[in-house]
Amino acid sequence: MIKGAAEIREAYRVDEVARNYIDERFRQPLGAMLHARQVSAIRAIITDRHPDRVLEIAPGPARVTCDVDSSFDGRGVVVDASAQMLAEARRRLGASTRFRCIQGDAFTLPFVGNFDMAYSFRLIRHFEATERALLYRQISSCLKPKGVFVFDAVNADVSAPLRSTASEGDYRHYDALLRRDELVAEVERAGFELLSLEGVQHRYSLLRSLQIYVAPRSTVVARALMEAVDRFPGGAPLEWIAVCRKP
Repeated sequence: MIKGAAEIREAYRVDEVARNYIDERFRQPLGAMLHARQVSAIRAIITDRHPDRVLEIAPGPARVTCDVDSSFDGRGVVVDASAQMLAEARRRLGASTRFRCIQGDAFTLPFVGNFDMAYSFRLIRHFEATERALLYRQISSCLKPKGVFVFDAVNADVSAPLRSTASEGDYRHYDALLRRDELVAEVERAGFELLSLEGVQHRYSLLRSLQIYVAPRSTVVARALMEAVDRFPGGAPLEWIAVCRKP
């Protein structure tokens, strides 16, 4: 299992990993639905708050920012430790003048109080508690007062049973598994006010079955069924999109 800052950093400094990152994780209906939900959450906050300066941390190939770019009128920065991922991000952002790409480590971010909003997916979750606390501090230092931070977290109540029966290699990267109350307490200890938790990928076992049995026949039908299953009331989510605010 890939675990710890050094191992995770090196895992993404591979050309093939950077080139294939989106195709391997977010092209199929289940990953595409998760991506769309994360983009929608960021766009909604931008529409509501009209931030002048935004920061995406560990964007990989600018997966989220590429789909946020056109809805944002201010200026932004994407910062990643991987030169390979940044090369893909620059390629995908193309002629955009809204976002600059900067190589930098999430544990030593080169900004102080610059941003109205920051977001990061597939970062905080990959680290243990001590490292997560360091990341929260770094991100807080980049935000202006009342600045908003958006990230994802994995629900232990749903994910732990799935992982206990998974085959070796199904989960290559370490993920912190948290219950709702643990996540709330962690965010508050880091000095943030939690504004909302949006659940995504409800009834994950059923969603995964649709991915396996329906998607090979029709990605359109699979995606439509997944959206209906995920949005039907009730059921615990596999993940949350957390929105919190610096005092």
